[in-house]
Amino acid sequence: MSFKSILRVLSLSAALALPQAAAVKAAPSAADAGGGTRGEAAPGKPRDGSDDVVGKLSLAARLAVQGRKANSPIELAAAAEIYATNAVKDAKQDKTSEGGAAPAAGAEPVPFPDFNAADLFAEAAASARSASDETLAAAIEQRARNLVSRPPVYGRGGRHRDRVNPHTTDVYKIRFRGGELARATVIADDGYDLDLFVYGDDGALVAYANDGSGISVCSWAPDSTRIYTLKVNNTTDSFVGYLVYTN
Repeated sequence: MSFKSILRVLSLSAALALPQAAAVKAAPSAADAGGGTRGEAAPGKPRDGSDDVVGKLSLAARLAVQGRKANSPIELAAAAEIYATNAVKDAKQDKTSEGGAAPAAGAEPVPFPDFNAADLFAEAAASARSASDETLAAAIEQRARNLVSRPPVYGRGGRHRDRVNPHTTDVYKIRFRGGELARATVIADDGYDLDLFVYGDDGALVAYANDGSGISVCSWAPDSTRIYTLKVNNTTDSFVGYLVYTN
């Protein structure tokens, strides 16, 4: 494969994955509210996913985790490319907490899952070299030089950083716009299960994700602009740092 062909593969790896991030994941019926992973939401305003920065960043986190597990330079580079070409600003959200207990004295929090493009490109190049693929490693490093040095272009959405106590639920009240796909993503270290539940202003469960992973993604289609309640449930014995992305 030529040098230019490899660069094209890296770009396509990120681009072809994006429709997956736009898939709607939403609420179960009332009968299913106690379990399961995700269902299908009512259709909202048609979207092509091109401005879905939150969806892209949650996809990048999944690619990064999977790429590290599989030692896959292509997946790591695709994740790096998404991070390098999409950004959101930090947006502090007020929270309350329910249940649980304070961390044990002296307990070290689980670090925030801070993926970044430069580190992921470097990991991808190292992974390629470990497989004796110097051509791919050089292509990845060239891609990194082209992208990482650029100033970030911020898309619509925000990122909130916080920590949740063991077996505790953090609660947020966040406004989402009507007539378009709403998305909320919680990202923690892959070894720690944080579940995400979204409730409407009438208290009804709208969307949820509890598949046992460190990345929880919920999408739904509000019929009008309103405030929704997001609940981040820590099912572990650890004091866990996490990120919340919302659009």
